[in-house]
Amino acid sequence: MEEKKLDINSIIGFVLIFGILIFMFYQNKPTPEEIEAQKAKQEQVEAESKESEVQTIKEEEPVSINLQDSTAVANYKSNIGAFGFTAPSDAVTTLENELVSLKISNKGGQIIEAKMKNFVTHDSVPVYLVKDGNASFGLNFSTSDNRVLNTKDLFFEPTLQSSGNNQVLSMKAKVAPNRYLEYRYEMKPDDYLVDFTIRSQDLNGGLNSSNPIHLEWKLNGIRQSKSIQFENRYTRLTYNHEDDKISKLSEGSYDEETEVDIKWLSY
Repeated sequence: MEEKKLDINSIIGFVLIFGILIFMFYQNKPTPEEIEAQKAKQEQVEAESKESEVQTIKEEEPVSINLQDSTAVANYKSNIGAFGFTAPSDAVTTLENELVSLKISNKGGQIIEAKMKNFVTHDSVPVYLVKDGNASFGLNFSTSDNRVLNTKDLFFEPTLQSSGNNQVLSMKAKVAPNRYLEYRYEMKPDDYLVDFTIRSQDLNGGLNSSNPIHLEWKLNGIRQSKSIQFENRYTRLTYNHEDDKISKLSEGSYDEETEVDIKWLSY
């Protein structure tokens, strides 16, 4: 039987290969200066990304005009055409019951503040669902004279009245005394739900019916819980569609769906 001998050359080869790998590891390892430079570069990229997001948000903000400047008001009315019939006003109307307080602005006819009256956050601050411009609601449409408008840029004329025990707020963006687009809010006593209806009166000749009307509703949710991880874990959107089928978006990760003809949604 042939005696097996230790191959010294193989051992030397393995040692050399291992040594080369160790050398390459330390040779390619970034220096502390390079690590700091990379970190600074990453921070700059993140800062530029955030700045870009802020600029995008600013571009979507409603048109702002100085109501004390007659020239600015005249230019605004010229830009929106027939919907300039309603006098510009930055007034706010309040709807309030035992549970909820809502503030609706003449500008855009939308809710600019929604407060839950019987709740506070972990640090005893009132719970607001809408506040400080975190929400935007508007209809985007085109007119018969080829203007593209959004209701968040229009002024509405408010009328507050009672219907039994309910409070009813009618907000009308008018093109004439009896021609208008209306947002109607109805609040019941001791109830969180507010009925909201959109309707129009004699606008057939003023709108371009060949182009669809888009509803744009955005909400940047206000943090209410002490733990942001806890809040992210239990916050989700639920919606009803397809023969009363109820679907939910993911609670713990980024999720996106495109749906049509939904009946309702909750957040």
